[in-house]
Amino acid sequence: MTKPRVRKAERADAAAMSDVLTRSIVELCDADHKNDPEHLKSWLENKSESGVLAWFDNGVVVLRVTETQNGIGAVGGFKKDGEIALLYVAPELRGQGHSSTLLAAMEAELAALGLKEARLMSSRTAERFYERQGWQTDGQRSACYSTSGQPMKKIL
Repeated sequence: MTKPRVRKAERADAAAMSDVLTRSIVELCDADHKNDPEHLKSWLENKSESGVLAWFDNGVVVLRVTETQNGIGAVGGFKKDGEIALLYVAPELRGQGHSSTLLAAMEAELAALGLKEARLMSSRTAERFYERQGWQTDGQRSACYSTSGQPMKKIL
C-alpha cells in the first residue's frame, strides 16, 4: 500500500472536505452520536462547505488533507498552540493509512514549531486509534458537540 500524500488544504477543496467530514461523522461515529438527529445537527453544524470556508478565512486552524486518485481521503487541522482540532477520514478509506499519515504530519508540524506536547479531544470512535498512535488520556470525558470527548495528549 502506498503511503497517502499529505498536502496543504486549499479553498477549492472546501466542498470535498465538507463531504469527507460529513460522511465520516455520520457513517463512522455512531458510537458517539447514536444516530440522534440533534447530536448530528450540532456536530455537523460547522462542517458544511461554508463552514469549511470559514476555517480558511479565520486562519485559526491550519488545514491539511490527504489525496487519493479520486480526491480528498482525509481532512485534518491543528492550531499553532498544539491542539489537533480535527481529523476525519472518508469511510471507504478507513484503515488504509490516511488518518495515521495525516496525524503524523500534523504532529511533525507542531514539533517543528517548537512545541513539546500536543492535545486533542477524541470521540469514542477514535479513542483507540489515538492510543495506537501514542496518545494518552488526559483527564475525564467532557462535553463536546452535544456528546462527550476524551481529552488526550502526546509528547512530541
